[in-house]
Amino acid sequence: MSHPRHVGATVLMGAIAVVLLAPGSASAQAFWPEDTPKLPMARSWIAEKAELPPYTPPRTPDGQPDIQGFWNGAGGDGTSVLEDHGYIDPTTPAQESFVSAPPDGKVPYTPWALARRNEILAGLGRGWPGESGDHLYAPPGAFCLFAVPGISFDPQEIVQKPGAVIMFNDEGYRVIRTDGRPALAANVKLWYGDSRGHWDGNTLVVEVTNLNGRAWFDSTGQFYSENTRAVERWTLVDADTIDYEVTIEDPTIYTRPWTMNFPKRRAGTGASGPRGSTAVRRALSTLPPVADPYANEHWETACYEGNAETVEGIRSAGFQWFSGVRPPN
Repeated sequence: MSHPRHVGATVLMGAIAVVLLAPGSASAQAFWPEDTPKLPMARSWIAEKAELPPYTPPRTPDGQPDIQGFWNGAGGDGTSVLEDHGYIDPTTPAQESFVSAPPDGKVPYTPWALARRNEILAGLGRGWPGESGDHLYAPPGAFCLFAVPGISFDPQEIVQKPGAVIMFNDEGYRVIRTDGRPALAANVKLWYGDSRGHWDGNTLVVEVTNLNGRAWFDSTGQFYSENTRAVERWTLVDADTIDYEVTIEDPTIYTRPWTMNFPKRRAGTGASGPRGSTAVRRALSTLPPVADPYANEHWETACYEGNAETVEGIRSAGFQWFSGVRPPN
């Protein structure tokens, strides 16, 4: 329960969670009833994937697997909370963990990094159990700082060209070079990092390095650092489903590599998430239909580095930008 003097901040952060944390996902912006069944994620997808028959994808003119098109996001409540959790508030229903390995579904932080993450979680000011009452960091997305290591939990468009795969979403785009050119120098640090890809059979393998380490995986302080390396695997497992898997490595903050796994469904084939879960479909059905002539286009969000109207309110509530973590020597 929120302390009374933090009610205003709690309302503010609740609004931020709905409007900004997952701007590309309609399901993530929904209000969920408390009795919503636990939303499926990695565990359910792994079980479903094991039952799928072999699939041979179509090819582009240059002979590569064709993964082009418009794809839904991760589904559920998006990445409000990365790990398995029960019902927290109307924007955060019970949901399985995105983490497929280790088996407990938790991010395997080193002791100092876990203490830091828990400090961030306790200072969110959203009225969740166990909060310290202090205001520390707002989620970077609330300040229009959208970045995770090459990972797109939101809907996106994929375009393939000889030597490159280009991915567009609401926050921008990235170009994944597949022509064998070398990576950037190690001292170059970017919000989206540097993506270099190659094809391994029917799978697009992407190595992401050169991150600046200033964003989170979710809205509760699950962080990475400028030393983090991510390896993505994009595989069409049927005509309308991409098996998306990403392994995160960073011995400066994690005790072992860890992996997230979820499906990305082709837009128009049903709600994303395993089998377009009943809970997701039910929540989406409560939203009023909107005729959108630009539904098949991705426009960048007009919000960069703190220029949105909500940002001043976030600052006035005592929150600050997250500027990254520095592992102890």
